[in-house]
Amino acid sequence: MKFSTPVIGLVMATVTVAPAVAQQSLGEVAGSIKLKRPEGESVVIDQNAVGKTRRTSGGDTESDFFRQAVRDCVTETQALYGLIVETRDGTSFYRDEWRARVLDAGFLLDAAREDLGMVRAEGRYVEAYEVAVRGSNTAAAALDILRGAISNDQPVYSQARELSREAIRLFGEAEAAIGSASRANVAEGAPPLINPIEADRNMTALCRGRYGDGTSGFDACIAEQRAALDEITRRSGPGVGLDASVFNVIRNNCRFEWPDNYVDQDRCERERVASKTR
Repeated sequence: MKFSTPVIGLVMATVTVAPAVAQQSLGEVAGSIKLKRPEGESVVIDQNAVGKTRRTSGGDTESDFFRQAVRDCVTETQALYGLIVETRDGTSFYRDEWRARVLDAGFLLDAAREDLGMVRAEGRYVEAYEVAVRGSNTAAAALDILRGAISNDQPVYSQARELSREAIRLFGEAEAAIGSASRANVAEGAPPLINPIEADRNMTALCRGRYGDGTSGFDACIAEQRAALDEITRRSGPGVGLDASVFNVIRNNCRFEWPDNYVDQDRCERERVASKTR
């Protein structure tokens, strides 16, 4: 599948955090991220790489893989946080069963972070990716602290709880940013062609609801709707002097706002085109 706007690609890279990060403050962890993004390259998903590390499954698009990778990171970080909370009973930390579960949770979190590390963001998705990487490194720092506490057999890991909570918050922020970027890209995409049968059905329903069949008002309403639809059909980005993406945003927004009324949809387009071409 090809996409008109490059969004996100995959590279065989892993987001890592040095052990020293575990001893840093929360602000230092979030502020220490440095990203490297190749410029000017075409963006694709390496289908042979996807799924080698874990169970990640998303949709067919690059943004779906990105979103799923972030969701998996959230899931595994929440699991880690839950294990930390369990130690409030004062005994779980010393139990072999609990420590084995931490090892499993750590493996899954590392794998989720590897999937996130295969994402290369471009365009509107860059900001979401930067936030996700901060979340990934923060979660890794929490895990590093907990692993160190187990290795030293010393229950000193209060910062891990705060770091994992902060990572969960950052992943949530990243997921929201992915949604915003996806919606913006959809708005710039080419709107669907008008289906004349559906359009006729919409007109009839609108005018019947206002005037009733067989009335002069109904006939005039249908004529007005058809004239507006003709204007919409003839209108195009080049015809009104706008770039395709700008015009598509106007058309898609007006279509969403007035899905069953072509007179209002036409008025909406005319007003917004005029505001852009003044």
